[in-house]
Parts: sequence; structure tokens; C-alpha cells
Amino acid sequence: MEYVQFAAAGESNYRIAERFGVHESTVRRGLEKIGYKRHLLPTDHPTRYAFDLDEPIVVAAKKVMVTADWHIPLYDHEYVNEMIATARSQGIKILVIGGDFFNFDALSQYDPKQSDAGLEREYREAVAVMRVLLETFERIIFVWGNHDDRMARALGFKMRFADAMRMVFGILGDEALDRIEFTNLDHMIVKSGGEDFYVCHPANYNATPLASARKIANKVNMNVITAHSHHCAIGFAEDGHKIVAEAGGLFNRKKTAYLKRSTTFPTWTNGFIWIDGGIIHVENPRWRVN
Repeated sequence: MEYVQFAAAGESNYRIAERFGVHESTVRRGLEKIGYKRHLLPTDHPTRYAFDLDEPIVVAAKKVMVTADWHIPLYDHEYVNEMIATARSQGIKILVIGGDFFNFDALSQYDPKQSDAGLEREYREAVAVMRVLLETFERIIFVWGNHDDRMARALGFKMRFADAMRMVFGILGDEALDRIEFTNLDHMIVKSGGEDFYVCHPANYNATPLASARKIANKVNMNVITAHSHHCAIGFAEDGHKIVAEAGGLFNRKKTAYLKRSTTFPTWTNGFIWIDGGIIHVENPRWRVN
């Protein structure tokens, strides 16, 4: 009934009656006849309660490489090469960048800045690295990271994160951009070998390895791989069944001026992860878990 859309928009029976040139009682009886109740919110309005929310990217594949926290230009190019060599030897064609591919120190609100890691150098290096990655990986998923998001912040959030990243890598051309998927969310999901892995870059930090991953696993009821903490670790969730891991990073501690300060935070640890048929493999310069 036409009365309903106006009633749902908040118009009174009298105003609706005026609109249609009928008596108020006609409107009231019409609404009663179809069971419309003003004291309840309508539940079938096509657009009133609709919101365009992002959905996580879901990758279904046997083999996936998961990396995090590159912090270009402060990255370890030799360790990145080791990751690429591992991907090639294992036949891995999908790469997840779990946030903080960039460092964007120049766009940070914090002082002092690392002048030799400025924006121009960072941009050139990031584009060069992405070109090399596209030589090995057919598909790259780029997850939101708090350092990467400094670009969107610098733009006054006039562009969403994914659009800002597409703009940054636009020089690579449409063919390359078709193979890179950016997400505004801080997580994505890998489905492999009947297992689901929730790969995320959480905003919160915990100095205790795996503490955040275990809490997230309890919420999402999936295996969890986290970035952001700069730990490299693997263990079980509290249920003793789900796997939780921290991916470490591809950064280079020796290049990072911030780490010259005295802090109580744990030492940053390199690492990367690959998934093969639902089995998680963790690489670190000092150990490997297969």
C-alpha cells in the first residue's frame, strides 16, 4: 500500500490523508488492514536500514604466502629475496601483505623523522619492490596497515584506504593493478585444506607474543595469523585446537632509527608464513616450523 512508505518516513495519518485527498480514517483503516503498526519500526524497508559495508577478501587456495610489516624503505631486501625464493620453490602464486608495506615516516604525526627514509625514496622503492613481486605472484592481497593508512590520513581521508593505495601504485598500470587487491579492512581470510585462517593487522599491541592472536581466535573462531606486533611465533589458541601465529616482519632493524631509542618493547623479529593444504609453515632467520 502506498500509505506505508510515507508512514515509514514519519508522516502522520493526517498528512498522508492530505497527500492523497482522503479522510484520516481511510488512511488509518488502510494501515490497520495490512497490519502496519506505528509503534514498531518497519523491518522490510528496502533502503532505510541498508549500509554499504566492506566484506573481507576471501582467498580459497591450497598454497598462500603470508607476510607483514615490511616498512619500506626500511626493509630487509635479502630476507625478502629469501621469501620470494621460498615461494618459487613451493609453487606459491598468491601473496598476502598483511599491512605496513610502507613505513610512511614522513607522513607520521610523530617526531623526529628519519630523513634518509623520506617519502620520495620510499615511494620509488615500494613501486620497485611491487614490480619484482609481480614477477613471482599472480595475485597479491594488500591488507590495511596503520602505517599504510598514514597516506589516507595525509589526504584528509578524502579517499578511502584502498583507493589511496591504488593511486600510489597507479604508475604500475592497469594490468598490474588488476592483480593487486586492496582492502579497507584490517583483515582477510584464507581457506586452505579445509581450514580457515583469519589474517589481520590489529590496531592493538601486546608485548606478550600470541596474546592478541589468542583473544582474536576466541572471537572469530578461526585459526589466526596476526601482523603489527613484530613478533614471530606460533602456538595453540586457548581451545588447544586452533592455530595462532604472528608473522614477524620483513623489516630491517639495523636501518630503523626508531629502534635506537631505549624502550621496554620486545625486540622486533623477522619472519614470514606460508600455508599449504591447511598446514601452516613459519620461517624465521633462526628457526623453521614445518
